[in-house]
Amino acid sequence: MRKPNYPFTANEKANALLAGSGTALLIGLCLEQQVPSQKALAGPFVLRERIGHLDARKIASMRPVDLDKAFREKPAIHRFPGMMAKRVQQLCRIIADDYGNRGERVWEKVTKAPELFDRLLALPGFGKEKAACGVRILASFGGRKTAGWEAYASAEAMPWIYKNGKRVDS
Repeated sequence: MRKPNYPFTANEKANALLAGSGTALLIGLCLEQQVPSQKALAGPFVLRERIGHLDARKIASMRPVDLDKAFREKPAIHRFPGMMAKRVQQLCRIIADDYGNRGERVWEKVTKAPELFDRLLALPGFGKEKAACGVRILASFGGRKTAGWEAYASAEAMPWIYKNGKRVDS
């Protein structure tokens, strides 16, 4: 399996975080609504800068007011910082409790796209379109080509791709 490459922001460090942490990728996908993809997928990097980690268990156990404050700090991580802070905390609780505190365990041993889709769909902040997009993103950029992945989302539904800090049309 090839090394994941998620070139979705102009910030190479943010992209590297997405590639190196399943929790970061899931947080970024969770944030991916009503804001540009680049902002959503850079969110985990900004959050880590503000709280010093992306440990799902620690985020899940944070005082909600402290996480909310990190989301609201200027510039806000999301257009709806309070709601998304709650959703990310819920997501991190599931990652901690159900997936051994490692976001990548959501997909690690999954071999069939429908199972991966169902796992993603069960996460806070993931509807059918986002779960389908997640299956395609993991296959196209993460090297996780589960059986039947091609049936999920379309290339047009993917976040923008960045190369050398500039957006490119795929």
